[in-house]
Amino acid sequence: MRKARAFFWASVCGGAALAGCGDIIGLDGYTEGDGSTTDATANDSGSDASADAGGDACASPAFTCVPSLPTGWAWAAYDPTARPACATGYTTPQDVEEGIDAGAATCGCTCTTTNPTCTSGKITITAGTNGLCNNVTNQTDPADAGCNGVTAFSTTNGDISAVGPAPVDGGCTPTPSESAPAVGYANEGRACAYTESAGGGCANGSVCLPNPAPFTTCVEQLGMHVCPSGFATQHLVGTTITDTRGCTACTCGFDAGSCGGTATLYTNVGCTTGALAVPVDGVCTAAGTHAWKGYSYAATTNASCAASPVAPDGGVAFSDLTTICCN
Repeated sequence: MRKARAFFWASVCGGAALAGCGDIIGLDGYTEGDGSTTDATANDSGSDASADAGGDACASPAFTCVPSLPTGWAWAAYDPTARPACATGYTTPQDVEEGIDAGAATCGCTCTTTNPTCTSGKITITAGTNGLCNNVTNQTDPADAGCNGVTAFSTTNGDISAVGPAPVDGGCTPTPSESAPAVGYANEGRACAYTESAGGGCANGSVCLPNPAPFTTCVEQLGMHVCPSGFATQHLVGTTITDTRGCTACTCGFDAGSCGGTATLYTNVGCTTGALAVPVDGVCTAAGTHAWKGYSYAATTNASCAASPVAPDGGVAFSDLTTICCN
């Protein structure tokens, strides 16, 4: 992105208003009094600057009659699609862009889940008789992956269920992504300033300026403005952009879920004989007829993260927006 620089050209009107086009660059030797032709010589380029039969003192192709300068505006010449050298009498070429073409950002949001801890609490083991988990034995034991002893209990043609501890901690890490396409422009042109006073000799209150061809005679003002009378074609131009395109915040919703897994019961304290795997989900598992003395717990978790919806926001604008209006 180019460094911002000043863009507005103020109209410089030093001294009194000129009486005729003889005081405009390129009409050396021309004099004008009351609008009639009294004298005319060739301009610096050799073209004929004499008035026409109707008394127009700005009849030479080297000059042009345009509406008078509106208050608050400055003269300019503008070519929206090319960047030729400024015409005679015009200075301070400024390359500008017009019609920003900037697509919205492409946005994405993903989440990384950090599982909670399921081994810092206790599991609940419930046993019953006659094919039922009917609370004949109900005990809580550490949610430990090692071999653990239990208060000895028996099942007689019974069932066992197990419920895991509450999950502890865990969370989500959001990972946003965004990209924005390159900025383009409908037109890339050039403006030139005219800082001299306009001349007279034109009808209907118009004034005489050097012909800016291949540019068009215009007026300009910093900021966005409605075009004044006589200069109806609006161009919104600039040299530097402010790009605020991005995406709305990427966040994650955390669901700690529950601690599940498997509790394996054993018929000896050393956890080597009579293994019975009981899902830690509160559902009864047939346990037969045994005396249970040990267990181990292999925890799992179903924690999850849900990414928030994201959408593009922001935009691109000229930081030195200038309105150029041409006739």
